[in-house]
Amino acid sequence: MAKITQLKRRRSRGTALLLLAIAVALCLQTFITAPSIGETTLFHDDGSNNEATNTNSESSSNNNDSDKIQMEMKELMEDEATMNRLLMGIEVNYVVEEDYDAAAAAGAASLPADHDHDLQQPPPTSLAPYTLLDTLQESEMFEYTFCILIYDPTSDEFLVYYNKYHKWKNGNKKLWKSIRYVSYMLRTTFPHRFTPSSPELVLAIGSGDYPHVKRGLLPYKGTAPVLMFGSSFSDSNEYENMMAMPMPEQHHLFCFEEYMEKGRPCKEMTGDELMFGDELGLEWDDLTPQLVWRGTDFGYLPTLQPRDSLLVHPPPENFIRTVNKKGSKRTDAIRALMEEYDTLLPRWKGAALTAHAELHAGQRNNRLPWANIKFSAYLDAGKSSTVDSPKYAPWQSVGIGVDRGMSPSTLATYKYHIDLGGGGGTTWSGTIEKLAMPGLLFHHVTPTKDYIHDRLVPWKHYVPVAPDLKDLRSKFDWAEGHPMEARRIADAGTEFMRELGTPEGFGRMFEEDFVEPMRRVIEAYRPVASTHPDAKSWKDVLRSIDDCRVIPVMQCSGLELEGSCHLVPDVHVKAWSTEGGFYKGPN
Repeated sequence: MAKITQLKRRRSRGTALLLLAIAVALCLQTFITAPSIGETTLFHDDGSNNEATNTNSESSSNNNDSDKIQMEMKELMEDEATMNRLLMGIEVNYVVEEDYDAAAAAGAASLPADHDHDLQQPPPTSLAPYTLLDTLQESEMFEYTFCILIYDPTSDEFLVYYNKYHKWKNGNKKLWKSIRYVSYMLRTTFPHRFTPSSPELVLAIGSGDYPHVKRGLLPYKGTAPVLMFGSSFSDSNEYENMMAMPMPEQHHLFCFEEYMEKGRPCKEMTGDELMFGDELGLEWDDLTPQLVWRGTDFGYLPTLQPRDSLLVHPPPENFIRTVNKKGSKRTDAIRALMEEYDTLLPRWKGAALTAHAELHAGQRNNRLPWANIKFSAYLDAGKSSTVDSPKYAPWQSVGIGVDRGMSPSTLATYKYHIDLGGGGGTTWSGTIEKLAMPGLLFHHVTPTKDYIHDRLVPWKHYVPVAPDLKDLRSKFDWAEGHPMEARRIADAGTEFMRELGTPEGFGRMFEEDFVEPMRRVIEAYRPVASTHPDAKSWKDVLRSIDDCRVIPVMQCSGLELEGSCHLVPDVHVKAWSTEGGFYKGPN
């Protein structure tokens, strides 16, 4: 329990120093503005003394400054609490080191005799009724990457409404992809619901790497269900009416559409592309006993962090000395990274742990380091290689965090893997690809999850790892010391993916993670004919709202996948989509 408390209460050094500075400022402010006994005798009761008037004015100004400082300190502390809850919180049922064996035993006991049942979800619950006005309220929770999708029976098409006070950002591309797929899949899956004689349907749709919500309004509970086609919150209490849906990526939403059309999963979810050990001739005992990861140097849930990000990419100039006075640049850089460990992004935490492991392995007769977590790419108008790049040259020069990528078949030869969370806190394809491999997956548990994570069970399909990776070494040591249990978990993850790659297995997921959620939302919606009987249509309801914040930006026929969505014919919307930023058209 003490370990859990430490994990929940840790604070970045930069924030702690800022809090200290504010506290000192408050003390100084009090000392400077407090009048002495002698000063009070100079003032006349009638306030006619100019010196008294000026001093009172200064005192009022100083008091205002003090109030401002106190307000900033309060906001900072609230930000810190939010950051701890969202970015560094861990599950209530987090397993401490002395309970690893018991957790693994419980995972083994939960294995079904027939792996087909491994994919089944508990029966869904019905949703509370909601209205058009309820969906408008959800729009106020988001910064961007949120829209309202309305089926209009009069035109027999889907209309997309976007909040004119939201920015039009590059991240919206995932939202528009989701809308294109959803409108087509809805019309195909529920053909009798979308006809000119049907009532309208209004859906709240979110997308992007993760929910770009107004952090200060969390936790939140609304009425209209928000269909989140991207990573959503792991803790449903953060946004109670948000529903995790397939992400707009080849392994997920795109594969769902292919199954809908062809009745079989896409190749990305089968042995055609996944690395199953038996098909590669790989046995557990032949795998390299090292934890491996290669990937891209991303940020981490940036808009959920308070003000300037508290988790950062480490600037090399702050960690690598120009002049070598004592020891080596590499050793000093590793020591500096470990000292600033709490401020590092999760993937950089992994790189720091790797450098530390390599240092100790070299001191012990060049033993194999337990970790091998390094960056093979970074974002630079697309993905670029870190190796031999000017940006990562300082790190490469000291042998920290930089290496070439590995092919999936090469990664499959390692015994241990980790799916380190990226910009959205998860890795949309990495988790399923590594589950299929013959090695054991250490799953990075973060504040966000993907819809498929709800089908996975810790210690049954994977070994969970805390957001800050501080338990990663102890989990690795446990796996090395318990090879039978580790192999059992690895095999269960592989079997899960193998079953998911069958028409029957993927079909169950398609029904449970797309058809059923959509059916529940459709049944929960209350058309305007029942909520606003005096209105002729849903458009009348929107027109009746003073300063209605949403405007039409796109229309989709839903009759086909490609070429079915277009911007509305409005010059201001076209300029908005081209230039980005805020809407500049008429109110």
